[in-house]
Amino acid sequence: MRTRSHPRALIMPVLRLMLIALATGYVQGFLARPDLAEVLVDSRSWLVVAAWILAAVALLFGCLRPAWRWFNRRTLLTTRRILQRAGIGKCRERSLHLLSVYDVRLRQRRGQKMTRSGDLLVDHGAGGSWVLANMPEAARFRELILREVGALRQEISAHAGTAGPPVAPGPALRPAPGPMMRGDYRG
Repeated sequence: MRTRSHPRALIMPVLRLMLIALATGYVQGFLARPDLAEVLVDSRSWLVVAAWILAAVALLFGCLRPAWRWFNRRTLLTTRRILQRAGIGKCRERSLHLLSVYDVRLRQRRGQKMTRSGDLLVDHGAGGSWVLANMPEAARFRELILREVGALRQEISAHAGTAGPPVAPGPALRPAPGPMMRGDYRG
């Protein structure tokens, strides 16, 4: 299953965009007034440029950056791992093997309850927890994770209980001590 965080994560960038537009329009209108003080009339051109530069910086860091981060971060659930990828092309990847998952808790704030989204706190073998923030259909995603963990553990116990011809010893299957980094392989 592949998903990204709930679109409600874009509410604050949109509100910031409206506030930036409002403030920029107000400042530009104020500086265009004919009854402006003499000090402001003399420096009007640079104040206009400064207002546009501040608006552009606020737009970049307050609106475009969070929207880009939301658009490029994906969470994947496979039969063996939970992956979180960020970026295009050579992307950063966080991974957690399902055998190291002990529990998945759901935390919902008031606004998240209305949209059925929430934060999933995945407790893992290293004694920490990994937060999957603003997951859409959070209760369903939690159930899917727990179902995959149970299925993987049943598969491993079934393979361990079968008697067959002797096989060369392979890597021991045990919970991973923590989140795997990209390129790590744990049997």
